[in-house]
Amino acid sequence: MSNANSITNRKIFDAIRETEHDGHLTDRRSEGLSGLSGARTVGLLQRLAKIYEDVPDACYLEIGVFQGLTLVSTALEAPGLPCFGIDNFATLDPGGENRAIVDDRIDRFGARNAELINSDFEVALESLGDHIGDRRVGIYLVDGPHDYRSQLICLTLAQRFLHENAVIIIDDANYPDVRWSTRDFLLAFPEYRLAFDSYSTDHPANLGAVEKAAFEEAWLNGIHVLVRDPENDLAPMMPPTTDTERDLYLNEWLAHRLRLAELAPEALILADAVVSGDAAAKQAAGETLAAAYANNQSEFETRHKDRNVYSASLPQSRFNPAS
Repeated sequence: MSNANSITNRKIFDAIRETEHDGHLTDRRSEGLSGLSGARTVGLLQRLAKIYEDVPDACYLEIGVFQGLTLVSTALEAPGLPCFGIDNFATLDPGGENRAIVDDRIDRFGARNAELINSDFEVALESLGDHIGDRRVGIYLVDGPHDYRSQLICLTLAQRFLHENAVIIIDDANYPDVRWSTRDFLLAFPEYRLAFDSYSTDHPANLGAVEKAAFEEAWLNGIHVLVRDPENDLAPMMPPTTDTERDLYLNEWLAHRLRLAELAPEALILADAVVSGDAAAKQAAGETLAAAYANNQSEFETRHKDRNVYSASLPQSRFNPAS
C-alpha cells in the first residue's frame, strides 16, 4: 500500500484489528447508553471517529439512529467531528418513543456535535448537502432498512457526498439482502474493496442466551467494512452468497405483482401456522390477515389477481424535453 489513500486504509485496518481484540474504546452501557449494535461495531466507529476528527471538512453520517447508541457514542469520542444521524423513526418504534430518547441522550451525554436529521433516509440522501453543507462524509454507517433496494440506495445516493478516503460500515450483514447489495455495489463501483466482514451463526433473536451474549460483545448480526482502493492495492473480496438466495429475489417479483402483495408477511405467518398444524396460531394469524385486508380492502378490490403493473397512468411515449 503505497499511495496516499492507503495510508488512511492502513489506519482503518489497524482500527479494525484493535477493535477485534479490545471491543469498545469507551463503554458507556453502565451509564445507560445502550442499543442494538454489537460492542465491536461501536468500538470501530469510535476509533474511526478519532482518525477522521483530524481530516479537514470530514463528518460522520449514519442511516438508522434507533435510540442513538452509535450516533452518541461516536460523537462523544471525537468532539471535533460533526456527526449526523438520519431517521424518521417509522420502524422499530411501536411506542413512538425513540425520537425523545435520542434527543435526551444527546443532551444528557453532552454530545454537542451530534445532529439528528428527522427524515426518510432516501429524501435526506437526495438533498444531503442541505444538511451537511460542504462537508464530506468520512465515516458512513448504513443501518437502516435491510431490504435489497434500500441497502443499495443508501450506498449509491451517498456517493457524491463521500470523502475521497471514506470508509463505509454496513451493519446487519447476516441478512442475504444486505450481503447481495454489498456484492452488487462492489461490482458496480470497483474503486471500493471489502476490507473486513464478520457474521454471527444466526440472528440474535434466534440465539441462546450464552451465544447471544458472546455476539453482543462482537459484531452482533454481522458487519461489512468497505474502503476506497482506486489503485487496487487490496485483493478483490466479496461477501459470501449462494444461488439459493437469488431465488428470494425472483420470489419478490412473483409476490409483488399479486393482488394482496402488501399482505405477504401476514399471509406467510398464516401459512406457517397451517403447515405446522398449530390451530391457535392459525386462528390468530387468520384474524390478523383479515384485519389487514379490511384496512385496505377498497384498494385491493381494484386490482387483478395477478400481474398488477400499475402502469395505467404512465406515459406511452415520451422524449427528453432537451432532445
